[in-house]
Amino acid sequence: MAIFGYARVSTVEQNEGLQVDALKSQGCKKIYTDKASGSKSSRPELDKMLKRLKEGDTVIIWKLDRLGRSTVHLANLLEELRLKGVSVRSLTEGIDTAGSLGRFLFTILSGVAELERENIRERVNAGLRNAKKNGVRLGRKEKFQEKDKALIRRLHGMGDSYTKLSRQFSASRSTIWEIVNSAEKSGFQDERQTDLEDVL
Repeated sequence: MAIFGYARVSTVEQNEGLQVDALKSQGCKKIYTDKASGSKSSRPELDKMLKRLKEGDTVIIWKLDRLGRSTVHLANLLEELRLKGVSVRSLTEGIDTAGSLGRFLFTILSGVAELERENIRERVNAGLRNAKKNGVRLGRKEKFQEKDKALIRRLHGMGDSYTKLSRQFSASRSTIWEIVNSAEKSGFQDERQTDLEDVL
């Protein structure tokens, strides 16, 4: 069983000395330090520590917000460590996940994190509904604009085969077929004698 410390400061200008000194006083075998903002996803030292941890190890931090980017991230991280059999001790809050108070805190954090996830899902769904209501087209952007589709229909009406058009426009035969036939279903009729300048 080993004791590891983890420290994080928000910017390169800040000094992590206070956190490191406190962690050393707790007998940490190795201290990992990241210099990054709370929202930054890249934390190389944290990743190194997580890979090294084994069952029975303890991670000591200065404060809970030093470990997680958000409530959701913190709850997920604590759950990952719990499943590994690793306990977390926060010096400022006086919390140890190996104890009853720590387990109670974890339960609360998990509930708050799930609430945040649900709120995020609802905001996304509401945004999608609003976009759809306002006529915003979602999903992959279409390869062909209406101008291109009109040209494909005209050329097909003048005798070009699906295969020839698929090669010319670098598209599958099924895509060309859909462009031509969707227009026919909506009442579009090709005019073989019509000048192509309006779509070129």
